[in-house]
Amino acid sequence: MKDPWLAVNLSLFFPGLGQLYATNFIRGIILIILQSLLIGTGLWSVFSPEGDVASGLIYLAIAIGVYIFNLFDALLLIYYQAPEVYQERIPRKVKNPWFAVAISRILPGLGHFYANQSVLGLILMTTSLISLRLQVFYWPLLILSPLIAAIAAYHAYISFSRTAKRTLISLMAGAIFFVGLLINYIPKGIDQRLAMFILPSQSMHPTLETGDRIFVGKDQNYQPQRQDVIVFHPSEELKELDQNPADYYTKRIIGLPGETVTIEGGIVYINGTPLVEDYLAENPDYEFKSPVIPANQYFVLGDNRNDSFDSHIWGMLPRENIYGKAYKIYWPLQRVRSLLNTD
Repeated sequence: MKDPWLAVNLSLFFPGLGQLYATNFIRGIILIILQSLLIGTGLWSVFSPEGDVASGLIYLAIAIGVYIFNLFDALLLIYYQAPEVYQERIPRKVKNPWFAVAISRILPGLGHFYANQSVLGLILMTTSLISLRLQVFYWPLLILSPLIAAIAAYHAYISFSRTAKRTLISLMAGAIFFVGLLINYIPKGIDQRLAMFILPSQSMHPTLETGDRIFVGKDQNYQPQRQDVIVFHPSEELKELDQNPADYYTKRIIGLPGETVTIEGGIVYINGTPLVEDYLAENPDYEFKSPVIPANQYFVLGDNRNDSFDSHIWGMLPRENIYGKAYKIYWPLQRVRSLLNTD
């Protein structure tokens, strides 16, 4: 006989799996496809340069709703096959080890409280909460929380019957560990590829406004190009002129190695050729002529030319100071747009 709480445990991994277990194959496949599309489209909309963040958040919110619906649906699909047998949707009188597994996955220790093992439950719960806190500061500890969840789920199950067959719960515990590990490392993987910054000033107005939040790609093979918007660490020359330098600055690359930059009559010239710029707040009211830009250095300016602390004041930016390329405003929603140069 199928167990409704085993169905819930399967659906906790991904919508549709519990429905497949309940032999409702059409609904299970529909849920798997729907959830995959919602998550994929939502993440693309949020993180891709051209994606609409508001739409992405809506897709992800719907995905959360589908996930919750799927849990109740998986439970009830099997429960209503024989309600007189299962008697309780939430097993209180007759304890169900798969219910203990499910709540142990939500918070390790809860399954042991359900099994009347309060001391062990408190130990597991405390250990789990501490590990969640520690892994924020030391990423190798990301392995701990899924490991504790897997151990808690396994032990909660066998607490009800030492003679029960352990093949299925062993597979379940292994899946809980590996899926939990994957989920824990996804943010770490994202963090290795992009960063999020908040603009502190108007130096990039009108392209970027104070308070804009931007995605910045972190690519070790990034080759800076003219008119890229970049985030960088302050150079030594910048630090000498600013007594309280910020940790990061945002400007636009104008001059590349081997070029000269001249600013005259409100126009920027690269090797004597005027640069077309349609992103300026106003033309610069100063004049400037650079020497030939050395190898592995760049000339950067703010789009708000007359209110920007940039290369025309403190000089060239070394390549090693560039943190990454800004590619999208993701917040506030009314200002979401790509920052990529499509010319």
